[in-house]
Amino acid sequence: MLTRRGWAVAAVAAVAVAMAGWFGARSLNGVVAPAAVALAAGYVQLRRTPRPDLRVEAPEYGFAGDAAEVAVAFDTETPLAGAVELTARGPLALAGDSVETTVTDEPIAFGLELRERGVGAVGPVELRVEDVFGLWTATHRYSIRRDVTVFPRRRRLTDANELAALDRTLGIDGRDRFDQLREYERGDSLRDVHWKTSAKRTDDLVVMEYEADDRRGRIELLAEADPGRADETAEAAASVAGYLLDAGVAVGLTLPSDRIEPGTGPAHRIAVYAALARLSAGTVVDSRRGNPDVAVEGFEGEAVRVAAAGRSVEFARLAGPPAEPAVSPGSERSGRAAVTDGGEHR
Repeated sequence: MLTRRGWAVAAVAAVAVAMAGWFGARSLNGVVAPAAVALAAGYVQLRRTPRPDLRVEAPEYGFAGDAAEVAVAFDTETPLAGAVELTARGPLALAGDSVETTVTDEPIAFGLELRERGVGAVGPVELRVEDVFGLWTATHRYSIRRDVTVFPRRRRLTDANELAALDRTLGIDGRDRFDQLREYERGDSLRDVHWKTSAKRTDDLVVMEYEADDRRGRIELLAEADPGRADETAEAAASVAGYLLDAGVAVGLTLPSDRIEPGTGPAHRIAVYAALARLSAGTVVDSRRGNPDVAVEGFEGEAVRVAAAGRSVEFARLAGPPAEPAVSPGSERSGRAAVTDGGEHR
């Protein structure tokens, strides 16, 4: 369709045709011919330009409060002037949802804010391109969708007295004996990074791995909350779960509508945080409750509490500053993934 500039050129040409009837063909030749050529050339250019294929790269997950980046790249044979519009839904927000640029094979970056826990999506994408004269425009819509899971904020646990009591109650007596060094995997705790060895390598990190200690066994964590308290409870549960996983404990998680079997390692850590990202208000029914070792409870009128073996403490007493995430949006450790879509054109 015509742009504003295109309509203006067409209007000028129409006026020139009208004037030619009064003042002769010179007006027609001097104005109408160049305008007609420009309109025709622009139209043919857009019609012959194939729809660019789209590739969107975005993080699979990240922590609430963090910032990430979405890269939008088009596969085009020739540069095109136009505007790219991206949509974000759920707990996600874009620093700017529209960018006017020259579309080439180079990726276009959009800043992404992970505002709160939950599952959001990036997409669809709309591309509006113009011909070289700016007279015609074509719109390409891509129904692409990239889901992004936003983990709850995780806080360090800092109260020495309460932590010591919690460690004794749960049988967490410290680190096991060192076993070996290995390459960093997504979800590994940064406390295990062997920085001296990593500094000698340019492409990846190295982490310390410890021998398993059967005395630790596994710990069952339960989390439940009344309406309006799910966010606080999820943050507390993520903090406790992260603390236990950092200590090498196999953690199982029971939620009102979800269950994660006990496990350790990077993939298990991500599964636990993802389940807490989806935590909704409710209580765990007796048939699924079992006998949890640790319960995180957010009940109406009370502070969120962490209970274990008869001891109960307010989470606020344990919570310190935000913990450095084991996975970070905007990096390879955040599980960035790309998706492509040919889209539709009109």
